[in-house]
Amino acid sequence: MRIGVYGGCFNPCHLMHKKLVDELLDRKYFDRIIILPTGDFYNKSNLIKGHIRKRMLEIMFKDDNRVIVSDYEFKNNLIYTFRSLDYVSSIYKGDEIYFILGSDNLLHFDTWKRYEYILDNYNLLVVNRENVDATKEIERFRKYKGKLEIINLSLDSTSSSNIRNLFYENKEDEAKKYLDKGVYDYIVANGFYKKDYVDTEEINYETDEEFLKNYNSDAYLKLSVTTDITLFGVSDIKKTNYREIDKKAFSVLLVKRERPPFKDMWCLPGGFLSLDETLSDCAKRVLMQDAGLDSIYLEQLYTFDDIDRDIRGRVLSCSYMGLVDINKVESNIRPNARFFNITYKENKNEIIINFETYDYKFNTKVLKVYDDFGLISYKIGENNDLAFDHLLIIAMSIMRLRSKINYTDIVFHMMPNKFTLKELQLVYEAILDKKLLDPVFRRDIKDKVEKLNEVKSDGGHRPATLYKYRNN
Repeated sequence: MRIGVYGGCFNPCHLMHKKLVDELLDRKYFDRIIILPTGDFYNKSNLIKGHIRKRMLEIMFKDDNRVIVSDYEFKNNLIYTFRSLDYVSSIYKGDEIYFILGSDNLLHFDTWKRYEYILDNYNLLVVNRENVDATKEIERFRKYKGKLEIINLSLDSTSSSNIRNLFYENKEDEAKKYLDKGVYDYIVANGFYKKDYVDTEEINYETDEEFLKNYNSDAYLKLSVTTDITLFGVSDIKKTNYREIDKKAFSVLLVKRERPPFKDMWCLPGGFLSLDETLSDCAKRVLMQDAGLDSIYLEQLYTFDDIDRDIRGRVLSCSYMGLVDINKVESNIRPNARFFNITYKENKNEIIINFETYDYKFNTKVLKVYDDFGLISYKIGENNDLAFDHLLIIAMSIMRLRSKINYTDIVFHMMPNKFTLKELQLVYEAILDKKLLDPVFRRDIKDKVEKLNEVKSDGGHRPATLYKYRNN
């Protein structure tokens, strides 16, 4: 089938909207047209709520089963067309999807979010507008994979804004000629667009009880929240002989995804927040479900809110950083989870992070972006193995940890109860990825540790005194 997707405010829908849809269907351009009223956020004057605009469209097309009016955009408060097209495509798999727009909108189509993605993955049907020359844009956009078709329809210049003004000025009889009868009756009966029209959600209620009685939660934005945990640990690097220099590996826990999206890719332990739990409780539950780990040190890191970060919809990630002594938990980790040894190299323009475990390794790159004020943001440069935006979460977690070990005692969450000063120094060196001077390190750390009357023997080395964290 050929599916047309027709978006707009439809505030209100009028007879030219109907004529466009009817002509495209009657002339067999499409087998079905899906109409998507925009979200309530849209910057339009006197924008009636989405469910009202949807009802107007349903009234106007009530006798045409070839037309579907969808609440997808305003229910999800979407602002990007490519998301709506992906949604339609997920329903009509294998069908040809066309986005319908006027030639006036084509003039600035290259300013739309991910316009190249739309042109490569979907098709455009451009409706010619009078006095609009989009020849250059049409030729320029033909280089993309999607089809670009042009059509002339016998439409006049009726506009929703003029109709709203007529109602505002009490000229209902004049507005009537531009509207479907059922839509006109619906507007008049409810007083939409009149000077004295008041949305019930804007009424100043006197009590909470009165407010809640009239409250409609469906009229507001719905989004999801996840917690994603960067769990760091440090472990010994096995030596082939006792003469080799002692070193430790700095590691992060990753889980292999077993289902879409991003099936078979690696990700941080993470999951959706339930309505009956706090964020910290969610993080603890996720670590138990994804990795079989409990009683882990966790601290909240950052909220990742990029609009495109999750292909399933608008999802915020409240990320956590966790620290653990790998030796204490390695036997509990689930089969699809691994601690990956990581190396982290940073320069002025990029961050290189390499991941390696006993059966898999991969390389990634994060790019630094500087704004006009010299502030830095980050974006993914190279990544074929990590799902979602988890590479950015890991990069920021490493930066946070490196900063905090210089002025807090956070590193002791990665240590056993008893340790040598050399072992502690190796942990610092693994995280900071640099050699520390022994006398300087011992001077800086002396107030944080307490000497024990015990020693540790290690192969061919002299027995070393054991210590514990002073505030354990």
